[in-house]
Amino acid sequence: MVVKLARDLLKIPSPSGEEKKLGEFLVKRLEKNFVVKTQKVGDRFNVLATIGTPNLLLTTHLDTVPEQLRLREDGKWLYGRGACDAKGIIASMIVAAEKAVKAGLKDFGLLFDVSEESDFSGINKALKIVNPKFVIVGEPTNFRIVKGQKGLLGIKIQCLGKSAPGSTPKKGISAINKILNLLSKINSIKLPNEKFLGETTLNIGKIKGGSAANVVADYAEAIIELRTTKPNKEVLNLIYKYLPEKNVNVEYSFEPVKVKEIDWVKEFKLKEIVVPYFTEMYFWTKKAKAIVFGPGEYKYAHSSNERIRKSDLIKGSEIYFKMIKRFA
Repeated sequence: MVVKLARDLLKIPSPSGEEKKLGEFLVKRLEKNFVVKTQKVGDRFNVLATIGTPNLLLTTHLDTVPEQLRLREDGKWLYGRGACDAKGIIASMIVAAEKAVKAGLKDFGLLFDVSEESDFSGINKALKIVNPKFVIVGEPTNFRIVKGQKGLLGIKIQCLGKSAPGSTPKKGISAINKILNLLSKINSIKLPNEKFLGETTLNIGKIKGGSAANVVADYAEAIIELRTTKPNKEVLNLIYKYLPEKNVNVEYSFEPVKVKEIDWVKEFKLKEIVVPYFTEMYFWTKKAKAIVFGPGEYKYAHSSNERIRKSDLIKGSEIYFKMIKRFA
């Protein structure tokens, strides 16, 4: 049952911004067992399905990264865009929830939001329509409980120069040379470590500048993302010691998350981990006790060979059911 549902979900493309058809499919399915509410986000919508007053919420995202992949399978694996991130998880959650309803359980809910892979506009709206005590965020953790995640700090470095003919470069000021100098400095920074979350890392993801090979560049920029393990302000102040503040613009900033001990998690005897990637646990911990957990392996997410084990879909559904039963 869960494999078939996952297969059906994978047939519906849902890159960020184009989740409407998948949302409509889920509403039709969920209305059979739940009170379903949709929440408009642009021309798409979040989907909330509840029974009773939800103490526990199982949630993940509807969208995928771009590039739809061909749906295929073999005896062991199901392949396709969203197989592990996160349509397989949606299938496991729904089958577990439907089983819980048949068992007479209540006071739990499912929430599937849009734009997790882009601007988080879905989760920022979803927080306003439900108030659970506990939240399980579905991501491919290979059945491990995520109790901590690094923060995100995105900055843009900008440099101005003075244009001149490429044949007389000394008459101009190269913005590219200036930004290369700043990037060399930022690469030399000793970034902070934190005992629980590990090391802060930095990636120079994008550089652009100049208009032509025969013109001295009068503008250049670089986009840098840091995965932080200390407060973002502390990391930013460290950067300002190496780079002029006027050259740095903060594009986005999400703090690292450390989850306090949650007693019921121990009952499941699952391995607990810290991850370098960002999840919507960041948003949920502001209003509830939250963890990240799901079937599937993160290494396959966003890849051209995205996949999930069929047996993991079944196991994931079984564990989600036990989690619902723990609270309902």
